[in-house]
Amino acid sequence: MPVPRVTLPLSIHRYLPLVPQQEKSVATLDRWKHLLQGPARIVFPRLWLQGRDFDAPIVEGGGEVRFADLSGFRFTLRGKPKDPAFAEAQLDFQELNPYDPLARFRLFGTDTNGLHWTLGWTVPKLDSTHAEWVLEGDLDGISTVDESASVVDKSSTELLFVIPARHSLIQLMRSAAPHSEQMIYVTTVLESEVSIFYDAPHQALSITATHSQHLQPTHTENWLGEPLRILFGQLIYPRLVARNLGGRRSHIFLRRAHRVSPTGTWAALLGHENIVGVNFSLWPRYKELLALIARARDNDGNPNFEAHKITRLYEEIIQATAGTRWVWALTLASSIEALLHMLDRIGEGRGDVKEEARQELVDYIGKSTSDERLKNSAINAVNRASKISAVDHLRELVATNVLTERQYDAWYELRNSVMHGSLVSPYSTEEEDYKLLALMEMLHVLTLEVLRHAASRHASASGSTLVKPG
Repeated sequence: MPVPRVTLPLSIHRYLPLVPQQEKSVATLDRWKHLLQGPARIVFPRLWLQGRDFDAPIVEGGGEVRFADLSGFRFTLRGKPKDPAFAEAQLDFQELNPYDPLARFRLFGTDTNGLHWTLGWTVPKLDSTHAEWVLEGDLDGISTVDESASVVDKSSTELLFVIPARHSLIQLMRSAAPHSEQMIYVTTVLESEVSIFYDAPHQALSITATHSQHLQPTHTENWLGEPLRILFGQLIYPRLVARNLGGRRSHIFLRRAHRVSPTGTWAALLGHENIVGVNFSLWPRYKELLALIARARDNDGNPNFEAHKITRLYEEIIQATAGTRWVWALTLASSIEALLHMLDRIGEGRGDVKEEARQELVDYIGKSTSDERLKNSAINAVNRASKISAVDHLRELVATNVLTERQYDAWYELRNSVMHGSLVSPYSTEEEDYKLLALMEMLHVLTLEVLRHAASRHASASGSTLVKPG
């Protein structure tokens, strides 16, 4: 029996629509829109499989890359190895070392227009029973360099997402002119001009950002899509990417993407307004999330190429909704605790515990002649009790009306039960739905709290006046 799902529809009546404009500026990706959805194929008169850098091709011939939908790419290469013994040795090495990333192969090709493509990493299957070897396999994405006259001259990043017109994101973009097919929104984020445009005939959402000190090439192509996954609770990834380097040169990437559902999901941050009546519009929230993601740095002070931690949490929750209700509870409870850690209170000293009292008790336990293992456990317990825990921080947020008692009670009960192996009902019940929805509310509230604290820290560092988000 299928597991019932809880879905929160997104209302759209509170959002400010975008104002349609007559036309958008020319974009590099306009030339590549025919590859957006498929089915399609690219024919390669020359196609070759290569191992490590500077190695000779393992197999060289001709073939094609096909994609029936958004989910992936598949290639066929027909050719002969110049050195069959070398080729077989390379294929055997890869099979014996499946966890060695450098044992994988790379595919390259030149298409019928003479355009050179990098076709990515692959682990192909070989059929050597014919005069020509036949290799087939899957690809994660393909790329090329565009130096045609259609490339824009400005240094920028362009993304194209395949979004159906009935999706809540597009509904929020529609203005009072219901038959308008061109909707454009332009804003500034961290000194970059960000343009958002929906092309209804192609079902393509375009986001373009000029490069700046904060939004630079490479990182920006990942950052621009992250807020959409958080806001709409779906795995929204770009299908086409253009890394415009200026001088009419651009790297073009065709990537795997998920087909998004027209309906909203309960993981969507924008669904938060349905629960507590928070009134905020789409693009200001998008800008806040993008600024948070772009300003984040790793432990070495470098910008993050991988997804921001908040984005990763929402991605895990989105994928967890395809699992059981127990998986929902586990993922939500853990994600809430992860967001609490991002508020930087957990581990701080408690105001109601004096350091002198803590040290006196630790010294007293240390002088005991009891079992050493028990002494260490007691000392660790004293040290933990003198610092703010997740439970302590949640109680503070309840006391300051950031969270409610209902939300705290639901988290405390489910967190302590599911983390220790207690199952929840596989079917929808009023009591457990109540708790799961309370956990999702907590996740949304804490996400907004992280945004508020990040804005506060940035305002303090820059010496500007803080304007509270929302």
